[in-house]
Amino acid sequence: MGTSLVVAGLGLVIGLGLGFFFRRKRGRFAPASKSSAADVRSTVKEILPIAEFACLVYHYSAVISHSQAAKFFRSEISIPLTGKKAIYTIDGTIKLGFDGGKVKVENSYNNVIISLPPMRILSHEVYPETFSLYDEQTSLFSHYSLKDANAIQALQKTTQEDKVKADDGLFVQARQSSEKLLRSLLETIPAIKGKYEIVFRWAESE
Repeated sequence: MGTSLVVAGLGLVIGLGLGFFFRRKRGRFAPASKSSAADVRSTVKEILPIAEFACLVYHYSAVISHSQAAKFFRSEISIPLTGKKAIYTIDGTIKLGFDGGKVKVENSYNNVIISLPPMRILSHEVYPETFSLYDEQTSLFSHYSLKDANAIQALQKTTQEDKVKADDGLFVQARQSSEKLLRSLLETIPAIKGKYEIVFRWAESE
């Protein structure tokens, strides 16, 4: 099976149901004060995502090579005139992100520590309209059907997800993109800008 992959949309994408709440508080915060530290944590939580947060969109165009033939009982020997082969192409989109409801905020000395849940696949959309036949070879007793096409697409979807999960580089890009946007938002808060260092910590697993 050959696959052609294209990474796109490295900008940040706001997922379905994602909300941001912005509030700027005036005044000075003393890092040593417990009440002011609590105020900082509360303010930070107000601008963090409250639902699933999509931070990287991965577009792919896959080439699918498929072959199949009926076998003699309990053997790997193909039955003549039952073989079929085909090459298809299909496009899809996978979104990486995290669950905003699981983000935690701590305040330690001059640091605001944002603990984020593991990055994961939020959604995977395959575009059936792009499922195209490139080449096909059938035999007298074997032809491709709609059921075959659906099975091939389902298998390809699983294959692409496994491929993304094994690609550490994509997850690094997704985390970096998340940190960049969240940092830019947090640094607009007067109580934080120039007073606190923002530290991100990612969980590797649930």
